[in-house]
Amino acid sequence: MGENEIHDVIRVLLNRRGVLQGGAGAVALGAAAMSGGAAFAATGPKRKVILIPQDAGDWNAPARVGCRDFCSLAGWDFQHTGNPVYSVENHVEQVNNAIAAKPDIIITELESVGLVPAFQKAQAAGITMVIFDQGIDAEATKLGVSVINQDELATGVAQGSQAAITAHKTLGKTKGVFGVGNGNPGSTSIDKRQNGTEQGILDYNKANGTSFTVDKFADDEFFDPNSSIQKWSAKFDQYGDDLIGAIAVGGPGPIVKAAQGHNIEKGKIVIGTFDARPDVLELIEQGWIFWGIDQGFPSMGFYSCAAAWLWLERGYPTKTIRTGADFVTKDNLAAVKARTDKWVALAKQYGDMK
Repeated sequence: MGENEIHDVIRVLLNRRGVLQGGAGAVALGAAAMSGGAAFAATGPKRKVILIPQDAGDWNAPARVGCRDFCSLAGWDFQHTGNPVYSVENHVEQVNNAIAAKPDIIITELESVGLVPAFQKAQAAGITMVIFDQGIDAEATKLGVSVINQDELATGVAQGSQAAITAHKTLGKTKGVFGVGNGNPGSTSIDKRQNGTEQGILDYNKANGTSFTVDKFADDEFFDPNSSIQKWSAKFDQYGDDLIGAIAVGGPGPIVKAAQGHNIEKGKIVIGTFDARPDVLELIEQGWIFWGIDQGFPSMGFYSCAAAWLWLERGYPTKTIRTGADFVTKDNLAAVKARTDKWVALAKQYGDMK
């Protein structure tokens, strides 16, 4: 089962609201709207959802907005929690704390096999588990848990191809080094992003006769910006003009600062990244980075809750939904900024962002 069932949820909601025409129906629809979707909630009992990102921060705010949107429609309660300092141990502790709160549903990542016992503990307690953002597919299958995320490896390959095309067609390069960072080595999605980017570059070589090489390294881009700037600066020093590209797996800010520190003009080397947060969009607009990749975080949050609803209320398992992989460049920046502004405004309204 997949997106068709998710669309069924939306159709149920629209159909229920659509039949309420005039008189008492209009009153009921108005009451439903004021109560956060009571008409939809009538299809099942009230539920409690806890979203636990692997580490707390604004990066997961759009997923929280998506969860809140669905929970408002369904009349469910929503809570999020998380530790700002990432480690597998801290993530497990947060899941265990959530289990103690006895929610109906926990939405979290399965970025490491170290999370598997926590998932099993939650399931033994009767809690429905849903994976968002990062998921080890083989372990998720064993657990019978839905995975709602971007296909990180395939998107990484697409990013590598984009990097090579930009170097070759835009900058006129046929050889040179691409640095490809990794902000969280050992984390399944981040490793796939990095490895896929390398594969995309090397595949482009085979198809186009170019001779690009790749230097993959841990660059601290997610958790220590100052360290990341230093590591990228070292790469600029090491390779000089041979470094034709600097690719991030989600945090391009340190690359830009390192390039500025080396007096590299914008557009002179290929800089690109996963993700499309507001800060990434700003760097695209400024001309420092060629692209970001919007993985549809609001969709992840919404679909994760909908997958839980389908299982709990209809008995339909949702195996996998892949969201996003939309490349964002100056050509489509205005449209992406417009939809981003919507979730940012809601995140601020909900208190999920300052």
